[in-house]
Amino acid sequence: MTQTLILIRHGETVHNVAGIAQGWNDSALSEAGQRQVARLATRIAAEKPDAIFSSPLQRALTTADAIAAATGLEVQTLDDLREMSYGRWEGKSFLDVRRDDQAIYQRWIDDPNAPCPDGESHNDVLRRMTRAFDAMCEGQVLCEGRLQPANRPAEAGPHTEAGPHTIAVVTHGTAIRIGATALLQAPIGMARQLAVYNAAVSIFVRRGDRFVLKLWNDTTHCNAP
Repeated sequence: MTQTLILIRHGETVHNVAGIAQGWNDSALSEAGQRQVARLATRIAAEKPDAIFSSPLQRALTTADAIAAATGLEVQTLDDLREMSYGRWEGKSFLDVRRDDQAIYQRWIDDPNAPCPDGESHNDVLRRMTRAFDAMCEGQVLCEGRLQPANRPAEAGPHTEAGPHTIAVVTHGTAIRIGATALLQAPIGMARQLAVYNAAVSIFVRRGDRFVLKLWNDTTHCNAP
């Protein structure tokens, strides 16, 4: 059975427009973001997903709820799908961060093990996104925001295709960029070279023991009538 992951970034937020680091904080969808999400929901419904997982942050959950209404599926929230924690940078503009914490910011960019002040590193996000992908694809069950192993034969081993066929995953920009490197088994530094727009759709298809990128950062649905 072919397995498909549809990675979806939430709609535009007020803080997105202002260039503010949101991280684990939140911001309401802008008017444009609400329009994006309405069109996105129609687009994802056409992909006929079997399951919807979402970050518990409200901007992602609002996006996921619109998709759920269009598909009739239930949204399952998963803590590992949250955006990177930017720690003390949250609530500040990235322009101010680069100016005021230049050395720390550059180290965070250059070293995947270097965390934001009181926040996460790129490798921290890589580990939890990898954990989330493995769990969702293997058909594990949700318990209090975390995925636990489902009851299946031990001899099935890891990376089986016991889980849903097509999985819609609503998450965040940095989480998607870093998650893509995990799915493609690429160096984490490649994440810096990937753009992920609000309400964008990226599709990965499993081929044996690896994922293949089928579509990246598609927002054509946002311009649909």
